[in-house]
Amino acid sequence: MNTDILLTFAILAAATLFFITEWLRADVVALMVLVAVVVSGLVTPQDAIAGFGNSAVVTIWAVYILSAGLARTGVATMLGRQVVRLSGKSEKGLMSVLIVSTALVTSVMNINGAAAMFLPVTINIARRTKRAASRLLMPMAYGALLGGMLVLFGTSSNLVVSGYLYEAGLPPLEFFSFTPIGLVILAAVLMYMNVIGHRLLPQRQTPQSSAARNGNGEDLHSLYGIEERLALLTIPAGNPLVGMTINESRIGHTLGLTVLRIKRANGHRYSPTTDMKLEAGDRLLALGRLDQLNQLTQARLFDIEEDVPALDQILSNHIYLAEFRLSDQSPLLNQTLASIDFRRMYQVNVIAIRRGKRFFRTRLNHIPLQQGDYLLLEGQSNHLEAFSQEPDFRMLTQDKTSEYHLSERLLFITIPEGSALAGKSLQEVRLGEVYGISVLTIQRGLEEWTLSKADTELAAGDRMIVSGHPTDIDALDGLRNLSIEVDVDVKAAELEYDDYVMVEVILSPHGSLGGKTLQDIHFREKFGISVLAIWHGDRPYRTALSDLPLQNGDGLLCYGRRERFALLAKEPDFVVMRMDVQEQPRLDKAPVAAVIMVAVIGLVISRLLPISIAAIAGAAMMVITGCLDMDEAYRAINWKAIFILGSMLSLGMAMQQSGAAQFLANGVISTIGDFGVHAILGGIMLLTLVLNALIPGVVNAVIMTPIAMVTATNLGVSPLPFVMGIAYMVASSFMTPVSHAANMLVMSPGGYRYTDYVKNGIPIALIVFVVSFLMMPFVFPF
Repeated sequence: MNTDILLTFAILAAATLFFITEWLRADVVALMVLVAVVVSGLVTPQDAIAGFGNSAVVTIWAVYILSAGLARTGVATMLGRQVVRLSGKSEKGLMSVLIVSTALVTSVMNINGAAAMFLPVTINIARRTKRAASRLLMPMAYGALLGGMLVLFGTSSNLVVSGYLYEAGLPPLEFFSFTPIGLVILAAVLMYMNVIGHRLLPQRQTPQSSAARNGNGEDLHSLYGIEERLALLTIPAGNPLVGMTINESRIGHTLGLTVLRIKRANGHRYSPTTDMKLEAGDRLLALGRLDQLNQLTQARLFDIEEDVPALDQILSNHIYLAEFRLSDQSPLLNQTLASIDFRRMYQVNVIAIRRGKRFFRTRLNHIPLQQGDYLLLEGQSNHLEAFSQEPDFRMLTQDKTSEYHLSERLLFITIPEGSALAGKSLQEVRLGEVYGISVLTIQRGLEEWTLSKADTELAAGDRMIVSGHPTDIDALDGLRNLSIEVDVDVKAAELEYDDYVMVEVILSPHGSLGGKTLQDIHFREKFGISVLAIWHGDRPYRTALSDLPLQNGDGLLCYGRRERFALLAKEPDFVVMRMDVQEQPRLDKAPVAAVIMVAVIGLVISRLLPISIAAIAGAAMMVITGCLDMDEAYRAINWKAIFILGSMLSLGMAMQQSGAAQFLANGVISTIGDFGVHAILGGIMLLTLVLNALIPGVVNAVIMTPIAMVTATNLGVSPLPFVMGIAYMVASSFMTPVSHAANMLVMSPGGYRYTDYVKNGIPIALIVFVVSFLMMPFVFPF
């Protein structure tokens, strides 16, 4: 084993570790692999980046566009619906027809697109037949995966293995090369599912499967449990909230409530926007936990002593002010006070930031600090002296702070008897986060003023100097004086008025939103849609939704204008579950799209054009004929998959050029070679099947195909059965929810658990192995 082989194995091991642990995104890992094989000298830069021009990569992105053309013109939907109509109402019949129909559709479009298209169709079938969607969604997803074994276009890995054959100077695979074994596998799985497999499918109800049969959202609010969190808030005349916008009122930020609609005194109803101004007599239908609101209304939180000058209190009792400027060498640059826990680290408060002519005096914790910023500090003199070496450091007296206008923001407050804040720590009450108030110093009894700490427990009689915006204080007073009705009986029909609708949306499994929050992606601002609840795991969440990390496959209960959902449906990160709110397909272009797809297949079968050129020609014609526009074509491409494949092909090249593939092939032959070529084929196929549960399928194909081809060459037999065996095993992504995006797509709507995929997927994967292994010598002789 030489150094190049060791380097290749090291890169392979590191990549596999990152793929399994998901410490980094798969596409980032793939790009790192490309860099690693070049830096280590295993592959030249030209060869490494050539992967992005590989015929398999080109064909894959072109097929994404072709699939989008079929979906956008309604061809795929019409095909699926026509087949589903034959199913009748028996569960076995429904299951069988869904498997077959998704498999057939997958033969002309990519797996993820077919599964996403059939998701709302399957759920509507479940509702119509009064069945749990968990009995149908997994078979539908498995049908899409089985369809990938029928034709060359079926999966990315099919194109990868075909590309390896072509690069080795062998004839590439034909369009229907996979069909004979693929059809037998499909028939065997159908037989298994009807006899045994259907018994293993779980019986679980989820919002997606239990909602109203007509799919219009009538029962969605009760299924997500939002009826328990509805309240009517009435704004009386003279309330400080009158004239404020919804954003300024802090109803959402302070109380964690989502305002669904506003009914004006004149009877008109409106869907709220953040800049809509509130009026006297407004009745706000709000959703969320009412704990914070009840806390506000049941007792006074604190009293504001307006006749006590807060600034005078700060500059007495051993508390001082100082100012310094951030230099270009400061370690604080580009950080926030919260991220470095400034108060705890330095034992001082930052009560204002001056940036040129602009002053920041409230909500300072999340402002990124910049070079040249002046920080106004409050604290004891010994702690302030720690900054004495900073540029322009100076201690300040009261007359030197006038430019900061601190008196407009500093308040002197006391905690009254019976306050809900008494007995709780500052960390627990979250005055800054919830009410927009930052506590600077605290005095208890006759004790000296001290800087506040997160674990400081408040008590009745405590006096505090706080920093807050007057609007926030007025809003807090206004929230305390709202009229509240908690026993609200609201039907979905009442929420859906004019063009406002309630719709379920699923996060796409191959999208980019996993780990992000609604606040991170500015969901409401970007789409103009409110998220009322999130189905996360096996339960709904209805409060603090903006800060809940999302997972691919989560269900979002959304509310907004009908046309906003049509825009949302165009985003590749979302699957909108109601067909009637989506942009209607271009049915007049359906015949054109069908002809284009048939022409592409014909060109491939007749060998008039290479598959990559035929696919590109078809993709271009989809745009030229108006089946798609170019923006839709770009959105249709799964760029993550393209980057993974294009980058990982460099590792496959490194395995071939370094001798790593030869080394592993020799190891396979020496280990099980005595049992014959069939045993070697079976061993390689089983190893591929195991790896498929751990790493992305296309990566598995890139790694295992060179090994299989070298093994066949060393044995002096045709590489075709070995390569096809790899392809069928890589396509067998049934065993875990993360094995394929189609599995993840149905996980939340079906209420599936990880173990459901294991007990249902392993038998099907073994069926694929047995059928393909037994048929391989007959269809693809050694």
